[in-house]
Amino acid sequence: MKILSRYLIVILAVFCFGCSAEMARDGSFNLSPNQNQNASGSLKGTNNDCLATAITGTFQTNTAQNGSNYVIANVNVTVPGMYSISTDVQNGVKFSASGVFASTGIQQVRLVPSGTFANAVATNYTLTYGSSSCPLAITVTEGTGTGTPGTDPGTGNPGTGNGASGSWTITVDGKTYTGTDATLTDRHLMNLAGFAGTNSQVMVVFVLKYGNGGILPATYTTSDDPMSQFSVTNLTTTNMDYLTTKTSVGALTNFAIKSITNGVAKITISGKTIDMATNKAVVISGEITAPLE
Repeated sequence: MKILSRYLIVILAVFCFGCSAEMARDGSFNLSPNQNQNASGSLKGTNNDCLATAITGTFQTNTAQNGSNYVIANVNVTVPGMYSISTDVQNGVKFSASGVFASTGIQQVRLVPSGTFANAVATNYTLTYGSSSCPLAITVTEGTGTGTPGTDPGTGNPGTGNGASGSWTITVDGKTYTGTDATLTDRHLMNLAGFAGTNSQVMVVFVLKYGNGGILPATYTTSDDPMSQFSVTNLTTTNMDYLTTKTSVGALTNFAIKSITNGVAKITISGKTIDMATNKAVVISGEITAPLE
């Protein structure tokens, strides 16, 4: 119980950390000085042409969008502050982004899709911010509809874990950490769950958003929800060495629950996270066995 209490305290601390700060457009994690005012800007440059967009990943039918595929849009910011950018709904899916612009000039935002594509066709959107609008074209292909989390509030996936203590191994930017303390805890807090694992060097925390039926075998990412986060904390210095949030630019950490058997989850971690010392995205991978509690 002492270990579980420590995990919950750390997870709640991560929640509060996310509430008081924002990931800057360059990937650094800074306090948001403009979070109490609305930003102004345009999707167009000085020549009134639409600024470039970049599409990451593939989009498929019959698959609930969870943010692993997204669009990067450029915005010409004239006044820093809070922003909200979105497309119209087409083919069952909408793209949107919100956050804080910390400075003026050309800034990048990640537009995350929500919904499920109905048809495998070229889908044309209108992206809107302020008084500006630009076209956005997405190619949708046929999908299987498997391996995605639900979208409705769930009741949790209970499991005793059969006394398993769990184990984990992660490699971040070429550095490998292992541990035996590992739990996946269903908190029923805004449909969030928390994985926590420790050894004598670091504590690893992954806060994930789950959906219909509670925690299910699926791939969850740090872009699923504003509260979804991945972090690695150095227990000696108490510094958070690595961090990924919904607004991390150039970094997306994936938490794939491969199976849940007799209350024990088999999990893999992949993608990238932000090195807090250098503000650069680095590669992460790992495997976890964790009892549900």
